Amino acid sequence: MKLVLVVDDDPSIRALLRLYLEGAGYGVAEAGDGRQAMRRIVEQPPDLVVLDIFMPEMDGLEVLQQLREQTRPCKVMAISGGSAKIGMDLLGHAVIFGADDVLEKPFDAPTLLLKAAALIGPPEA
Repeated sequence: MKLVLVVDDDPSIRALLRLYLEGAGYGVAEAGDGRQAMRRIVEQPPDLVVLDIFMPEMDGLEVLQQLREQTRPCKVMAISGGSAKIGMDLLGHAVIFGADDVLEKPFDAPTLLLKAAALIGPPEA
């Protein structure tokens, strides 16, 4: 089973992502901030990290930068809803930092699952 690590400081977003991903057949682990995400990645390397940009402790761009410095590659989908609010293209910055794809909040299940499958394949492949 393909494992997706969902990293977001908002528990309701993590729960929604878990619902969509598990419903499609992916395994899901969660982290509430960047530091916790890095620990989980070492403990159990995921196939895909769905990574929020705005988080306390260690933001998504910092996590992305550290992931890209590691020898164990995994796919990363950056998510954010803050870009329009602050007038910055944070998802564009995530691509520059090495994100494989981006997803703007709010999102729907079909879009999320299509992007996940494009990055890591179907859950049971």
